[in-house]
Amino acid sequence: MSLIVRRKTFLVFILLGLVSLTADMVYEGARSVGGAYIESLNGPPIASAIASTGDLLGYVFRFISAVIASYLASSAAFWGITIVGYAINLLFIPFLGFTNTWYIATALYLVERTGRGLRTPLRDVILAEVSEDMGKGKGFGIHELLDQLGAIAGPLLVSIMITLYGYRIAFLSLLAPAFISMSFVTAAYMLYPRLKSVELSPPKISFRGLGRGFYIYILSMALLSLGYVHWMNVSYFLKYWNTLTDSEIALAYMVAMLTDAAIAIPIGVLYDKVKFKTLYIAPTSALLATILFIYTPTLGKPIAYAMAGLWGVTMGCFETIMRASIADVLPQEKRALGYGVYGLIYGITWTVGSFIYSYILLVSSIIATLYAIITLVASALLIRQINIS
Repeated sequence: MSLIVRRKTFLVFILLGLVSLTADMVYEGARSVGGAYIESLNGPPIASAIASTGDLLGYVFRFISAVIASYLASSAAFWGITIVGYAINLLFIPFLGFTNTWYIATALYLVERTGRGLRTPLRDVILAEVSEDMGKGKGFGIHELLDQLGAIAGPLLVSIMITLYGYRIAFLSLLAPAFISMSFVTAAYMLYPRLKSVELSPPKISFRGLGRGFYIYILSMALLSLGYVHWMNVSYFLKYWNTLTDSEIALAYMVAMLTDAAIAIPIGVLYDKVKFKTLYIAPTSALLATILFIYTPTLGKPIAYAMAGLWGVTMGCFETIMRASIADVLPQEKRALGYGVYGLIYGITWTVGSFIYSYILLVSSIIATLYAIITLVASALLIRQINIS
């Protein structure tokens, strides 16, 4: 690879990081108070679970976009779907400022997730290609750091704006980073319009060649997402239990994103050295976070913030080493489809887990604790099988 090409791919890598930074300001800022906002609109507990189905919807669209892009095997299709996805992902969020019913707010959260679903697997394929020289673990780690800087800034901005002006102005203030993000992704496309990994093979869709290791990996991650409590549940119940105020919930989410950012590069570098062994971190941190969350009504505010930090460690694993793992267990021509399958299963199981938690958290803390232990320990046990597959 020539020096000029390397510089160009590195610039595209940085632009994609800046896209994620500004995009995360928008949707993570809005999601940080999603459950609390729905509760403030008199939504019932099940409404937080309904809002979380946006992730399922998003992951269904990840699968759809991956299948379409794999069939077309076209750089233009990859970039086109990615850009449209970002537009839907970002430009519907500010409309939350004009809602006055919980079901309209929930619908907007659902629409936003579909846009994220469309663009994520294809963006990850592009990212895997432009980070090949530096190491995929490190590349995804640096990208996640930039991503999480936005995820920190967004909730902080929303928390300040809610305190000063209320929800409407807080959501409308997210328009600026939304437009900046769209400018960055357009610039990345103009600099790097042709993707080598996309055009390696003729257009086709085939599930052959994904391999046993990939399916064991998917099963382990499915159990992890079943036991990893969704932030919509967390933010709803922190308000429902009167553990934190609305602005404090946004700050707790900021703590989660700060932790996510702090571990992104170190865990990515570690992954490049020891590969799948780093995946053990995710079920461990998810289990600790979930147990602390379940008992925050009696343990108090400091524990709620500690829980948020551990929740962020798990999310950091999802956004770095798990994305890098997909690229390492599959050949290049299978990556888009692999990301789509992974996203679909992850979305289904995380949504199912969200509904389960919305019910059992009202029934018994002991049942919720046992559920978390069973799912997350089982996930950890399967990771060893990924190593030897």
